[in-house]
Amino acid sequence: MAAIYAAPALPGLRPAAARRKAADAAPTLRITRRGRLVILALALMVVLLPGAWRAMATAQVEGPATLVVTVQPGDTLWGIASQVDPGADPRALIAEIRDLNGLAQSGLVPGQVLTVPAG
Repeated sequence: MAAIYAAPALPGLRPAAARRKAADAAPTLRITRRGRLVILALALMVVLLPGAWRAMATAQVEGPATLVVTVQPGDTLWGIASQVDPGADPRALIAEIRDLNGLAQSGLVPGQVLTVPAG
């Protein structure tokens, strides 16, 4: 009768069946804390960068130049519009002054501060 000889198990070695089974199994993905932080940073960049670009684009656009005028006794919108831009039609300037200041009527009060377009 032949003697069955079993090789001594060496630490760190697995039998062939176990190696095949491990090779067939899908590898598991382990994300470290640093990996999670990198993924979070990338996601935030994707979400926030378009808004930041839009904000920078609108910040570079300059609006029309304006002046601040304090109403004196006897001032009218017509007179202020004529002083700001003597060559322009005062009616168009009056409409702009009303829009800039939210005026419903043309009556002015001495000491009132108005924003007017610079001529």
